[in-house]
Amino acid sequence: MKTMIKTGMKLLLRTKAFWFFLILTPLLSTLVLKSKFDSSAAYIQKEEGKIVELSKAEEKVAYNGGNGEYLVKVYDASESEISEGILKNLAGSGMYMICRVKLSGQGNVFTEDFVNRHMKADGFEDRMGAAIYITSEFTKASTAKEMAESIKVYSLSDDERTDLLISDIEFLINGCEEAGTDFLEAVNSVFEHKKVITVSGKKSTTLTVDQVNRKTQIGYSFAFMTLGFVFCGIFVAHAAITEQKNGVFTRIGLTKAGPVQYFASKLATSVIISLMSTGVMGICSLIMSPDDLGMSRLKFLLMIFMLGLIFSSISMLLGILLGDVMSANVAAFSVWCLSALLSGLYFPLSDVSNFIKMLSSLMPQKWFLNASEKIIIGDNTAFGMILCITAAYLMVVISLGSLGIKLRRTSEWGNS
Repeated sequence: MKTMIKTGMKLLLRTKAFWFFLILTPLLSTLVLKSKFDSSAAYIQKEEGKIVELSKAEEKVAYNGGNGEYLVKVYDASESEISEGILKNLAGSGMYMICRVKLSGQGNVFTEDFVNRHMKADGFEDRMGAAIYITSEFTKASTAKEMAESIKVYSLSDDERTDLLISDIEFLINGCEEAGTDFLEAVNSVFEHKKVITVSGKKSTTLTVDQVNRKTQIGYSFAFMTLGFVFCGIFVAHAAITEQKNGVFTRIGLTKAGPVQYFASKLATSVIISLMSTGVMGICSLIMSPDDLGMSRLKFLLMIFMLGLIFSSISMLLGILLGDVMSANVAAFSVWCLSALLSGLYFPLSDVSNFIKMLSSLMPQKWFLNASEKIIIGDNTAFGMILCITAAYLMVVISLGSLGIKLRRTSEWGNS
């Protein structure tokens, strides 16, 4: 078995393309980790029942919705406690996502020209269910009727929830009038029985903006590193395919070394190249501080090694089972592309269908990305999780690989 490992490593070290992937992908991963960018807008979840504050009237609200929410853009020229209470109750009802831009201090902006200009932009250049204008006269309202006249609702879609929005606002105003007490107290009490309590399985961990950016960079780094591991594993498979075609595998089968030992030698070669690639990544990571990684260098490299062990062994398995160099290359690249997309390395998958989330759970990168999040926040259970994941994938690879080698050997003997 030692002889087979040495022979396989000699063939790999003579391959220029192997050195290309071994060195280039860690370098690209390092550049990604050293880059500074803000990805928090895509990954940080909006808090349930909170008002989304916009910086200016022209800002788009479509980017704030991603799961079928009914978006409502509010132009608040009053900025009073009562308008704040109304909007908080609407947002807290669970039916609407309220996005507000504050217009106080900008003069009397509620003019026909202002309304027409923004309605055109909101209707044709943005995506929302409705727009609400709370005029500056709202602060002077002393009756429910005056309050109603100071709130203008504009329907910008054919969504039936627009009628519900108008009904809720009318219900709120009528409740205030019937209360006959302080408007602010009425606003806070009239919607109390209409609150919707949502029970969901959202993640309990909360990351800061900086931690989210670190997690995103680690995800991109995983994408480059898995590409290198996949193709380094394919080079091991190329050697196995060549040996099968040249009859080397048949001659090995005639010795004491059986198909299980042969596959074990190839798996050991995958372990060695995973160590080599992790070593190159370790050298490249010397230019980075633990702050750039979001964790200690040892923990990061340990994750890289285990992820590499999974992908190099999977690509090696594909090559051995397919028995053709071109088919192995296509299969390996397809595995890398699909697994990276479905695991959430490039973009969050919080709003996709349950079927896609189920497929995502089958991808190794997803578990390693979740582990990196745990490590960033100081959760020591992460390594137990990824050790179990690595062992599970390796068991599947060993089982399928041993079975595939035996079937191929039987087929060759049958043909001879």
